[in-house]
Amino acid sequence: MMTHLTLIVPFSVPPGAGDDATDDVVPGALLRQLELPALGKLLTRATPGPRERHDDPFLRSLPQERWLAGRAGLDTKQVPTAPYMRLADLRHDAADAAAGTNDIGAGGGAAIDEPAWACLQPVHIHAARDHLVLMHPDQLEIRPDEAAALRAAIGDLLSESDILLDTPHPARWYVPEATFGDLDATTPVRATGRNIDIWMQAGARARDWRRLQNEIQMTWHDHPVNQAREAEGRLPINSVWLHGGGKRVPVKPLAGTVLTDDPFLAGLALAGGSQLGPQPARFVDIANTDGDVLAMLDTATEAHIAQDWGLWIEQMHALDADWFAPALAALVDGKIQAVTLVLGGENHFAEFTVRRGDLRKFWRGLGPRGDWRALLSDLAMAA
Repeated sequence: MMTHLTLIVPFSVPPGAGDDATDDVVPGALLRQLELPALGKLLTRATPGPRERHDDPFLRSLPQERWLAGRAGLDTKQVPTAPYMRLADLRHDAADAAAGTNDIGAGGGAAIDEPAWACLQPVHIHAARDHLVLMHPDQLEIRPDEAAALRAAIGDLLSESDILLDTPHPARWYVPEATFGDLDATTPVRATGRNIDIWMQAGARARDWRRLQNEIQMTWHDHPVNQAREAEGRLPINSVWLHGGGKRVPVKPLAGTVLTDDPFLAGLALAGGSQLGPQPARFVDIANTDGDVLAMLDTATEAHIAQDWGLWIEQMHALDADWFAPALAALVDGKIQAVTLVLGGENHFAEFTVRRGDLRKFWRGLGPRGDWRALLSDLAMAA
């Protein structure tokens, strides 16, 4: 029997008034169009847990990354995503499969003797009228042959600069963090769809980093790989983005079973000794899983970032039908003992836990506390 289900739902909160030039009308209009009866009941019966409170709109990490880092016992101010992403990517790299499997076992409590890593991620940067915009990396869908060709094209450049590059995954490459020192860097999805000026890497050796970035951009400009991609109507891979630097250290287990396609969460799961599986499409696919389960449901992310609010509403309604409603039914029937929801917006996260006995506390659904739209609206505002 499943004892505890934790659902991390990034970008499930509508924007707050004034967020990224959103006018005051948009948040209210979105809330009125949302029909989330199951999520609403779970929220209004739940006991609120940790909630992020800050007034900094320019944090470089995502709310769910900070929640995960706190849960795993990592630094939440500068989240070291790269070493755990690399751990997950090594697991799927055929050449390093055996080494990756052995390496995973070191995550429990022993010291880990390996260098700190930063992620050097191939990306597409779009030139708008008067600024540059980073596109969502997942839109590139980089094939292994494309990654190999682009890697070969910058081989001499890397050798001349004495830069070691590890490429266990076509879409995510890694360099030792010492290559450019301790930089303040932004998670790509945090900077996606925005003017990248304020999100660029900063630090003592940022100029060295930018020099390499520019040289890679010039090398890849008009590369045969990009010519072919553009001919196919695909975005060219025209730059790289450095982020997530840090050293892998032992972490606390997140759950008995972790289900996700997110590389940072997958790496944390492996480092903590959890069973790891892909992100399922619906609750029914995992209904018979035993023990405590954690899943990340990120289907609303791209629509939120693109401000495609019609699609975002559709995605939220689908989450209510495919996840929140059946989870609520399982809680009612005693097939789950507790459900925790970790909801995130642009800048904050909030945690809610509802146990089976809480469903009988009907008074929690009365008055202002029973207005789930008001709860979401409150989460959207800067704390």
